[in-house]
Formats: sequence, structure tokens, C-alpha cells
Amino acid sequence: MERSARLRFSKIFSLLFVTFLFLLSSLYCGAANTARAESGPAIPEPGADFYYSDGANVLSGETKSLILTKNAGLSSRSVQLVVLTMDTLPVTGYTQRVEYLRSVMKSWQVGGTEGRGLILALSISDEDYVAAAGDGLQSHFTTDLLKSMLDAQLEPDFAARAYDAGVSKFITEAAAEAEAFTDTPEGQPVLAEPEPEEEGKGLGALPLGLLISLPAAAVCIAFFAFRGRRRRYAPRRRVHRHSPLVTPPRTTVLHRESRTPMIVKSSQRSEGPSRIRKL
Repeated sequence: MERSARLRFSKIFSLLFVTFLFLLSSLYCGAANTARAESGPAIPEPGADFYYSDGANVLSGETKSLILTKNAGLSSRSVQLVVLTMDTLPVTGYTQRVEYLRSVMKSWQVGGTEGRGLILALSISDEDYVAAAGDGLQSHFTTDLLKSMLDAQLEPDFAARAYDAGVSKFITEAAAEAEAFTDTPEGQPVLAEPEPEEEGKGLGALPLGLLISLPAAAVCIAFFAFRGRRRRYAPRRRVHRHSPLVTPPRTTVLHRESRTPMIVKSSQRSEGPSRIRKL
């Protein structure tokens, strides 16, 4: 009894220890992912007028008023145009800067939930610029269209360091393209229907490591339970404390002792047959 109690205690302790390790690893993975997300490039706060953030201080009052006027005309079409100027963008490379601008648009909610927005960013110190469209405008503002607009409207003035004039021309052209696009059936805004609440929707907020560790812990519990059940119902082995007695094998052969008959002849003749005496 004492030995079985110790075995049961060691089994429960091992199970709890393995579960604790999985939970600890999930918490570590969640903290690492959070730290990695927080260590990404910083996203500036939107400007006071939302539609422009002139961190490099290159926009004039007239250009700022133009940006606000164009956005007022596009408000009924659910389209927003935003200008961001910085001394240096926090990332380098075209692909990385496009992804960064999309992160800014997502953080600022440019274009609403449908992503019908466009952002133009100027990096003054390294003489670079880039534009990116939201999900709701990517079908019209493709990479080729944005490149042609930048080359035609912004590049000449940007090369001459007339940043204000180039931004004004680009925003005017972008507003005209957005109006033309929203006049088509494809460009009509789609009202998002409220998603039905699903049971267990809160599971999405759990860390990824925890979602992985829970099935693993369940597998460990099932393994130890099945292993204990097998030990419980396993046939016991018999141990011979003494050497077994060996009995001679039985046989069906009967041993019979026989004597050889002896014939004694009498020396006297008699009238009948001779007598045979069996000794």
C-alpha cells in the first residue's frame, strides 16, 4: 500500500510539473511577442487636423488648407487623403516603408474600417518619398498608378526642394482619381454588416503559446492516465519462492515379471498324457 501511494504521488507530481512547464513557456512566448511588437518602429501621433502631420515643417498654410478642402469634398465618398512629413522615416527600403505606412494608416484608422485611404510620406534627409493606399483603394491606386503620379506630380518639385508645391499637386491629382473611382460601381462604399457574436470568440485574445500548451497538457494527462490504467489492470506475475517439485512422468507400460516354464518329464510311464509341472 505504501509503495502504491508513493507511485501515485510521483505520477501526480510529474503531471503537474509538466503542465507547469508548458504554462511557463506559453507566458514566455507571449511576453516575447509583446516585447518584439513594442520594439518595432515608432508610429507618430496624428496631427491636430488629422489629415496632415508636418514633422519636417515643409508645408505652407495654403497647402494645408488645400489638403483639408480636398478631404472635405471626399468625406461623402468615405475617402481620406493624409500627408506625413518627417526628417527621416524610421525604416529604409521601399517594401519596408510601404509596410510602415500601412501600419500608420491602421493606427490612425485612415479610410475607416474599409481602408479607403491614401497616405503620402516625405523623408527629407534622405530625399525620398513613398505613397501607399489602403485595402479599400488598392484596386484603383495600384503600384503602377501611384508611381506614375509621383513621377509626374511630385518628383520635379521634390528634386528642386520645392516640397510644398509637389505635395499640393499630388494631393490634387489623388483627389481627382478618388472621385473618378468612387463614381464607378466598383468604387461605391460597402456598408459593413455587424458580425454575429460567436461563442468562444474570446479565445482569440489568448496568447499563441497558451493555445499550443493546452492541447499538449491534455495529451500529457491522457498519457499518464492510460499508463496508470495499464499498470492497474496488467496481469501479475507469479514468483516461485521455492523450486517446484519434479514428479516423474507417468507411463502406460506395465512391468510384469514372468518366469520361464519348466517342463519336467516323469521317468515313469503312465497311461495318460505326461504331466507337466509348472514351477
